[in-house]
Amino acid sequence: MNNYYSADTWGIPSQTFLQWYLVAAAVAVGLSLYSRMSARRSPAIVDAVRRPLTPPEIGALTSDYQAVLASMAILRSAELISTEGKTKLALTAEDKSRLDWFTRTVHKRLGNGKVPLRQVRLMGRLNVALAQLRTTLIDEGYLQRPQDGPAAALRTVPIVAVIALGVIRLIAGIIGGKPVGFLLLTIIVLALMIPLLRIKRRRTALGDSELRRLKHENSYLSPKLRPAYTSYGPSLAGLSAALFGSGALVLIDPALAGAVAAGAAYSPGGGSSSYYSCGSSSGSSGSDGGGGSGSSCGGGGCGG
Repeated sequence: MNNYYSADTWGIPSQTFLQWYLVAAAVAVGLSLYSRMSARRSPAIVDAVRRPLTPPEIGALTSDYQAVLASMAILRSAELISTEGKTKLALTAEDKSRLDWFTRTVHKRLGNGKVPLRQVRLMGRLNVALAQLRTTLIDEGYLQRPQDGPAAALRTVPIVAVIALGVIRLIAGIIGGKPVGFLLLTIIVLALMIPLLRIKRRRTALGDSELRRLKHENSYLSPKLRPAYTSYGPSLAGLSAALFGSGALVLIDPALAGAVAAGAAYSPGGGSSSYYSCGSSSGSSGSDGGGGSGSSCGGGGCGG
């Protein structure tokens, strides 16, 4: 019996197993991080010059809500909608030529405002159009493709495999009366990394770079500087809302900004809850739309 408990688990000394287990853990983490970084890489674009993004597309780099804010800022600055969010006039041929397809769709979805404007209701009406907007940005390399379900799980498979091996060794070590403190700690650390590695990122590296560039080049449009939107025109008013959020719409029309935010059910910061939402809803995209340290094994023990 004494010989049984003194024998090394699986014939591998605890310190030796822990050393190799830490190596395997580091490799697994490295593979998972590489998979995450690969997902953020933008596809190769043949054209050297990219097309300019519209204000709603720029807003969509941050969140669906910010894309809608951009269009609302354009429409209100152009006096095409009222403070209550009602359409004041039908779009003329000139309006349609200078407004992007998404802003035209927002104008259509607002309608005559028979019911009070609410963010949740408006976002629901624009579900399909927002999905189309995101798809364009995904295809052009600015946004990541959805990484839910199997795609997100595969990213952490190496870590899960190492954890599984560690758990089996842990159980065997406990049965054999071996110290397993360090092994248990390593397993816990690996387990805590899984949800961090599965956090969804909206933008690719290209999307991050483009958003930083646009914010730097258009810093004068920041609501903190209280820009004169009436002088800049609707397009730049929309760009300000796209880059800097609801503060721009507050400066343009505080009442409209309050109406848009009323009844909000999700954060306008671009949380993941709204990222890939594309459930069935009324509305369409519009027919005019474009496309451990240390070397000792003392204390809590090593690897079972």
